[in-house]
Amino acid sequence: MAQYPLYRWVDSSINDENVPATAFQITTTTHGHPVYAGKTPFEDVVLPVNVIPKDKKATLALNGKEHAVDKYKLLCLNQVKWVPSQNGIVLPGAVQAGHNMNDIPLYIGRVFHEESWIVGAINPKYEVCYYPYQGKELSAKKYEALVCEFYQE
Repeated sequence: MAQYPLYRWVDSSINDENVPATAFQITTTTHGHPVYAGKTPFEDVVLPVNVIPKDKKATLALNGKEHAVDKYKLLCLNQVKWVPSQNGIVLPGAVQAGHNMNDIPLYIGRVFHEESWIVGAINPKYEVCYYPYQGKELSAKKYEALVCEFYQE
């Protein structure tokens, strides 16, 4: 019996006015704007992205800095949940959103920082979740991992 994840990636950009109804909302900004999970290729890697369509903003963390991007793929899904995790542990069903320069898979995580959830990249090798914040790349040992349920056929 085959298993299939209940999510897909949809091409989008900061200029798109319409967000798919199934786009995964991570949280809201302090101004109440929705923040969505995305991913994009960037400098020979593929990384998770914080997407704020209302502000025409999409950012990721890499090499100690926060970077803005214009194009990305939005995570669209049905059956997912946030599960507490730590130390780079990859939970069954973790949503892979990219890879680093050594082709190590990176997974979607989120960190609660300064009263808000911020999406980031769980890196099993370094046992942290990297996330962008105020122009910098920060890391956390404790975070939540996005885990997808599967359907069987």
